[in-house]
Amino acid sequence: MKVYFLGAYSEDGHRGMMDSTFKARKEAVTAMLFKVGGKIVSMSYLQGDFDVIAELELDSYETASGLRSTMMLSGAWDELLMLPEMDVDKAIAAARKSGGYPMPGEE
Repeated sequence: MKVYFLGAYSEDGHRGMMDSTFKARKEAVTAMLFKVGGKIVSMSYLQGDFDVIAELELDSYETASGLRSTMMLSGAWDELLMLPEMDVDKAIAAARKSGGYPMPGEE
């Protein structure tokens, strides 16, 4: 499955980038993903509120969640959004099948 990570470095993360390179960061992420059977599809640094976006190929949401936890615990990130790809037609079908959600008190 595809999962997108959108991250904003912490102050320590920014400081660390002064002694790093794009190539070094990509190699570090590639090595981490290899251990869980994942791979980088694309990775880019950004201008604006977020510093980095990466498209990853992983086996499950749970693997992505574990990676996010590991990355957040490093202290390198102030914010790290995990955005898993979804099947919109499946979501619409489930919404239609459920028949609606009654407002509390209107059951």
